[in-house]
Amino acid sequence: MTKVLTKLIQNKISNYFTRLSKHLTKPESRCVREMVTGMLKNGTVLVNQIASGINDTISLSKTTKRFRTHYNKEKFFEKLFRGHLQSVKGKIYQGDYILVDGSDIQKKYAKMMEGLDWVKDGDKGGVGLGYWLMDIVHFNKNGEMTPLYNKLYSFDHGARSENLEVINALKMIKESLSKRLKFIFDRGMDREILRNFIIRQCEGFILRLKKSSKFIYNGEEVSVDQIARNVSLSKQMSAIKIRKNKKVVRTFQCGAVKVQYKIGREVFDLWLVVTKKDGGGYCYLLTNTPHVDIEEVIKETFTAYGFRWKIEEYHRHIKSCYRLEDIQVKTFEGLQSMLAILTIAMSIVYRELATLHIKMLLESGIKTLNKEKLHELYNFIYYKVSNILKALLAHVKPRAFLPEPELSLCQQQLSFAFE
Repeated sequence: MTKVLTKLIQNKISNYFTRLSKHLTKPESRCVREMVTGMLKNGTVLVNQIASGINDTISLSKTTKRFRTHYNKEKFFEKLFRGHLQSVKGKIYQGDYILVDGSDIQKKYAKMMEGLDWVKDGDKGGVGLGYWLMDIVHFNKNGEMTPLYNKLYSFDHGARSENLEVINALKMIKESLSKRLKFIFDRGMDREILRNFIIRQCEGFILRLKKSSKFIYNGEEVSVDQIARNVSLSKQMSAIKIRKNKKVVRTFQCGAVKVQYKIGREVFDLWLVVTKKDGGGYCYLLTNTPHVDIEEVIKETFTAYGFRWKIEEYHRHIKSCYRLEDIQVKTFEGLQSMLAILTIAMSIVYRELATLHIKMLLESGIKTLNKEKLHELYNFIYYKVSNILKALLAHVKPRAFLPEPELSLCQQQLSFAFE
């Protein structure tokens, strides 16, 4: 059964690289395929350990040199991201969600890496040397995730502002996918420049607001917290989270009203959804939706914004299981390319292998279920999936992921038999 499961995984990975290879040269495609295989096998972003994981016939130093030749190419990361977006485009449908969130990488002891900047440590608080990180992931309405974009930026190495980084990333996503999608932004994106861009350019969006943001309500421009006082919280919604293998149900009182926002001479009609957690504070969500019924607006906004916690888990996953903060590449171009390759590897884990996740958990022969309860199959399972992949791919070489050559007409044997 393990061999059959490994073969199914190889086929899924081969299908992805068949699509990606259309956007890369043959040497580039081989390099990315081998590096992704090394990442999945060894659970690391360290180039030497990735190279050792592919079991190449040449020396380790020559393999790492070949990798460096590609990942240090100028703008190679952009080529990878555009190819990746085209490769997963078929799995993204109208009305799906695109979530944008920021994070950071801390490099406390790295002094020679290019572009190091002082960044806020989101895990421990305080400020340290490292890089700002921007993640963009896709969710379908079943909550299945596809990592799309994962970029480092540094104000010490070309970045002019976080606003511009977000805007450029959104333009790439919209241009590459060219579908009507709903974008989800956390409160940190509620700044005038970004807010104006989001309202103008995103056909559908959910933006968490600061309480001081101002909108037009009943003909007057007032702050969000003042508007919220007049909103009837008549709809009750519940959210379920798993804490220490136990279900925790949280209840929210919700309401919604129509508001307007003015940019120059343009006036936009939007919805303000207000939620209040029982025993907690308020949350203000600005949304642009085709729904006209208040209950439908609340339900869609509440459910979609609830996906946000998964991207926090994604950050923790790539930092713990793939040791992202151990990354050691001297050039800034190389760092960007390594993040793009990691995004491709995570897209395989999260989306390409999605139909095999339950089979991997139950039939791999590797014990990852602690209590063998049903909720363990549907909680955030990607830590378990990553560990199973490491075991199943331990003796697999990258060439095993090469697609089967198609038989062309000129290769077929002709038959001269007569009836």
